[in-house]
Amino acid sequence: RILTRTGTCWVELFAQSSPSIAGEVVGLLTDISERRRAQDAVTTRERCLAAVVEVQRRLLTHEPEGYLYQDILAPLGRASGASRVYVFEAHRDVMGRLRVNHKAEWCMAGISSRSETPAEVALEEELFPEQAALLSAGQPLQFLTSDTPPKLQAGLTNLGILSVLLLPVRVHGEVFGFIGFDNCVEARPWEAVAVSLLAGAAGALSLALEQRSTDALRARAEATLRRTEAGFHLLIEGFPDPVVVHANLQVLYANPAAVRYLGHEGQDGLVGLPLQRLLLPADHDALVRHVSEARSGLTSVRSQDVTLLRKDGQQVVADIVTLGMTFEGWPALVTIARDFTERKQMQARLMLSDRMASMGTLSAGIAHELNNPLSYVIANLEFVHATLQPAEFDPARVPEWRQVLDEAREGAERVRQIVRQLKTFSRVEEERQEQVELHRVLDSVAQMATSEVKHRARLVKQYGPLPAITGNDGKLFQVFLNLVINAAHAIPEGCVEDHEIRLATFEDERGWAVVEVRDTGGGIRPENLSRIFEPFFTTKPQGVGTGLGLSICLTLVRAHGGDITVESTVGKGTVFRVMLPPSRKTAGASPSPVPMAVPARMRVLIVDDEPQVAAALGRLLEDHSVDIAHGGVQGLDLLLLGEQYDVIFCDLLMPELTGMDFHAEVSTRMPALAHRFIFMTGGGFTPRAREFLANGPHRVLDKPFDKVDVQRLMIEVLSRSR
Repeated sequence: RILTRTGTCWVELFAQSSPSIAGEVVGLLTDISERRRAQDAVTTRERCLAAVVEVQRRLLTHEPEGYLYQDILAPLGRASGASRVYVFEAHRDVMGRLRVNHKAEWCMAGISSRSETPAEVALEEELFPEQAALLSAGQPLQFLTSDTPPKLQAGLTNLGILSVLLLPVRVHGEVFGFIGFDNCVEARPWEAVAVSLLAGAAGALSLALEQRSTDALRARAEATLRRTEAGFHLLIEGFPDPVVVHANLQVLYANPAAVRYLGHEGQDGLVGLPLQRLLLPADHDALVRHVSEARSGLTSVRSQDVTLLRKDGQQVVADIVTLGMTFEGWPALVTIARDFTERKQMQARLMLSDRMASMGTLSAGIAHELNNPLSYVIANLEFVHATLQPAEFDPARVPEWRQVLDEAREGAERVRQIVRQLKTFSRVEEERQEQVELHRVLDSVAQMATSEVKHRARLVKQYGPLPAITGNDGKLFQVFLNLVINAAHAIPEGCVEDHEIRLATFEDERGWAVVEVRDTGGGIRPENLSRIFEPFFTTKPQGVGTGLGLSICLTLVRAHGGDITVESTVGKGTVFRVMLPPSRKTAGASPSPVPMAVPARMRVLIVDDEPQVAAALGRLLEDHSVDIAHGGVQGLDLLLLGEQYDVIFCDLLMPELTGMDFHAEVSTRMPALAHRFIFMTGGGFTPRAREFLANGPHRVLDKPFDKVDVQRLMIEVLSRSR
């Protein structure tokens, strides 16, 4: 190693005696600084690696109650070439400043101790801001003494320190302290390889301290557990509700109430069973989600409705709550169930009672709305029947007959719309969730409530843009029908021009759909406003209403993830505000197929046990080749004879062979025809029919139908066929 103008360098010397001049030596110097640095780096790396391994070995074999620091400092000092190695423990004072305490130290021979430094130092205050920021954030920090503020520089110089390296020690994510390295021989930066490997030793110390902290906490927890577990067993053994302890979705324990509730003779019949075996398959995903959230601590008070299976196969509805716990020293979950069967049945009966009350309120008005158009439909048809006689045919009366038939058709359309609203109202029992067009629901409500509103107030619609909503249109129909009827009942009859009921819709700042039902009635007194959503509370006269309407409205809206608020001023009116969350965004819909025209002539089979319905549909399809089968058996016979059809119109509910059974037979024997069905229904679904339509991509033609509906569905069948 030789001195140069800029410092020192390593050289390799080659020398030999001169062949021409006696006593003269000829030499060659080669700069090998890079090679030497590489060799030194390898040596340093190997030395530091060995030290890290030794530190880890000592930490692993250390006595649990022993003093960790002193045993690991010597190998770190020798490996790093440091003059002094020490440990600072850190904490933050009331001002949030990082303060350090000197805890342990190793010194090379001839190097003085640091132990005489103050017991606690606010090191951040003695460094430059950028150095203090690294230290406070728990980042590695190294500096030369000459690069520190004057006060710190003087203190370090007194200790003979020329450069310093501080490596953070973290415990449970927080800065716990530092391992410090002092160089009292040479003012040079610490090599990156050495810093990286020594940081590994600091990490090993962090893990050891974390383990020691965890062990201490566990020991205290186990002592507490031993004191409480006996009491816990006594508590759940006598608990009246079913309790099941489980881990990894496997039953570990069931209390006597759970054994009885699930119909077993003893706990042995439940312990070891997969938790899913206790539920209907349809609830398995909900159970796994509920348990996963409970394990994460997200459902400390949230409950989940599930259907449990007793040993004898009987189904019982329960409300379950799941909490984390320790069972016999191991992490587990405890699930408490409360029988919900009777409450569910009572809730269904109350909802039915409320719907019946609404229907009772509207029945006279509905009869009026049906009888009005039916009266002139029947009268007009009788007029045509009486005057349109072959022997007395008068071409001059054709325009009159057309007008009479147009009026009859318009009346029939009014009846059809009322029936459709009633069908929507009847779908409350269904649990399906689908895209809901709120404005269509509100239009249906307005039409159904016409008889209650028209003698009291003007019904005004103020619709704005709304986000897409997912829900049950029948249940939302019941909510808004209740609110509109309540608004009407708050207004006296006979003052239509002085009062209004306004249906307003808009999207709020959260992106939720908001529907306001605003009236100019008498308002609600302040003392009643806080109670109007209570079950059986009503301000109406005795015998008017059930007191359940608003309570059920709130239940139905919250089941959709929404809420209802109310504002009212006595003498001025009331506004109910229903807020519903938007649908979750889904992938964009696939582009609609290009519309097709119905071919000029197709082969069509109509299967319906009502001859008049089949004949009417046949007349709409007079441009096509139509065969009519009066029932599923006759239709199947036609197909078995080898007849081929482009489209099959089939009534859903027929005696002998239902449309569902007919479709099943065709799917088995002639699968190519299975997708050519269009099912016809006049409503009145059975549970089986509802399930059939819900579980397949079936096309449905609602009765009464018109030519536009028929052609649209025929085009859909043809589009798929091609």
